[in-house]
Amino acid sequence: MRRNFVKTIFLTMILLCTFSNLSLAQTVLSNGPSWGSLSNSQKETLSTLEEDWNTLSSEQKVKWIQLSNKYETLPEAERERLKSRMADWAKLSTKDRRAARSNFIKSLDIPNDKKSEAWEAYQQLSPEEKKQFADEAAEKNKTRKPSLVNAPSLKTN
Repeated sequence: MRRNFVKTIFLTMILLCTFSNLSLAQTVLSNGPSWGSLSNSQKETLSTLEEDWNTLSSEQKVKWIQLSNKYETLPEAERERLKSRMADWAKLSTKDRRAARSNFIKSLDIPNDKKSEAWEAYQQLSPEEKKQFADEAAEKNKTRKPSLVNAPSLKTN
């Protein structure tokens, strides 16, 4: 028993020495901050993530904590918007989250004016056309990997 304890201490020290940054070693050892280590304010802000907290990477936890620290400085409308988006994000499956991240990264390559143009064109559609557009996109997504919407105004050719 004592030998296992000494071995654990030794391995921990090797990890600490390997990583020059103590916080990085702590992250590797503990997978980031636990839910219990958050302040009441942070817990309240991040409440929609409580069930998934232990599944998040340490980097994700740090980003969410940083966001929660800025939360109180936001205007009320921004706070409500953020809470709504966090709730929506928490409801997504892992597969859907990966697709959303991938789409976001792809969207960074599209100029803002093209995005605005496509959004304006979409806003001009009737509710029936929007539903048809959504149905067609859902049907396409059943047969291929999710990707950025291929709207004609967003094509670079």
